[in-house]
Amino acid sequence: MARHKKALSLFLVALATTLVAGVLVMTGCSCSPTASSGSSSTGAMSASDASTVPNVVSLAQPDAEKAIVAAGFKVGTVTRDASDTIPSGSVISQDPKAMTPAKAGSPVNLVVSSGKAKPKDVTVPDLKGKSQADAEKALADVKLVGVATNPEETTEVEPGKVFKQSIAAGSTAKEGDKVSFTVALAPGEVAVPDVVGKTREDARSALTEAKLGFDYTTAYSDDVAEGSVISQSIAAGSMVKSGTTVSVTVSLGPKPQADVKVPDVMTYAWKDAEAALLSAGLQARYTGDPSGTVVAQDIPAGTEVAQGTLVTVTLHASSPHQNPIMNLVGTYGAERAQVVVEASGSDEGKVTVTWANGAAQTDKWVMTGTFDNSTLTLTYKNGVKTEYTYKDNGDVASEKTIYTDGTGTITFNDATGLSLTWNDNKEHVADGLTFKYVS
Repeated sequence: MARHKKALSLFLVALATTLVAGVLVMTGCSCSPTASSGSSSTGAMSASDASTVPNVVSLAQPDAEKAIVAAGFKVGTVTRDASDTIPSGSVISQDPKAMTPAKAGSPVNLVVSSGKAKPKDVTVPDLKGKSQADAEKALADVKLVGVATNPEETTEVEPGKVFKQSIAAGSTAKEGDKVSFTVALAPGEVAVPDVVGKTREDARSALTEAKLGFDYTTAYSDDVAEGSVISQSIAAGSMVKSGTTVSVTVSLGPKPQADVKVPDVMTYAWKDAEAALLSAGLQARYTGDPSGTVVAQDIPAGTEVAQGTLVTVTLHASSPHQNPIMNLVGTYGAERAQVVVEASGSDEGKVTVTWANGAAQTDKWVMTGTFDNSTLTLTYKNGVKTEYTYKDNGDVASEKTIYTDGTGTITFNDATGLSLTWNDNKEHVADGLTFKYVS
């Protein structure tokens, strides 16, 4: 009997083994160690399964959820927290972080703002006996705002110390609440008001009202408007004796540009005159012939003027005198106040010289002159030349210097007309010139 039971057990084991083997073959299972290591369902995520997590921080929650789903993920847990910077309903943070790879379809968890945190209750500190600075610090340490009121005379505490406060020490207040306090003032002392930025008269009124003296100086400022206080000699809030003088500095506005001296541009060509005036910080313009030179400037050289001042120059172009003195006709007017010297021949220029009060108007021909009813003394400036005579062989036989400049006198005579006499004994090209009287 026992032998039959053992045989039956062996048969059932063999049958089970055969069935298992058949199932494995049908499912294509590879039982080798190498094959099984690469086909495990719990292995690393493949590249084809990964996606990039979108950035949804600061987005409103509905928009953030849409962006998560559109990127192939699902919205995970959503929690709320207070934030002083992110508006209520918008995303404060996310997990996983933006732009990191994650398995497609995996959850993205969000923290959404519930708005600013409600102010917390704080205990108001005791300010009595503290200085103003210490009182403000004690309040700031518990996130309260200190407001110093005008000091008052009292003997409760020493001057400069707090003796009363608007919210009693030990009371409960909300963060951000204001607490006013008052500092003790010694008898006869006053607090200096803040007058920076006020007009001069407003500053005077504020200091007078505080029983203080007033004085002021002035200074240029690019930042403070003209007439307003730039600074004060005693800092605002300081305790001083009644009647103490507080000096303020009042703005004159921006400092004006420094004055400049007008350069001398007489006889300059226009481009040179313009360059000199512009270089000095002035404006320039001309009248007359731009091909000429400066014969006048409307602001004399050396005059101090503001930068940017316009200087007008007058330009005059002199006639070219290639062969200046040939045949001349001298003319004087009925009043003997004007002489016209007219050239003929190769040079057909015309020069008018006006004489008044013994002063001469000059040009290239006439450099100086005086007029005394009957005679006119002129100085001609046309250079010196040498004339040579030659021998047959070409050598110089003689030479003679001919002066084409010098000083001569034109005499006016109603009977004989005009005559020219040279004032030296040298030979001049102008010798022998004839003058005739023209009525």
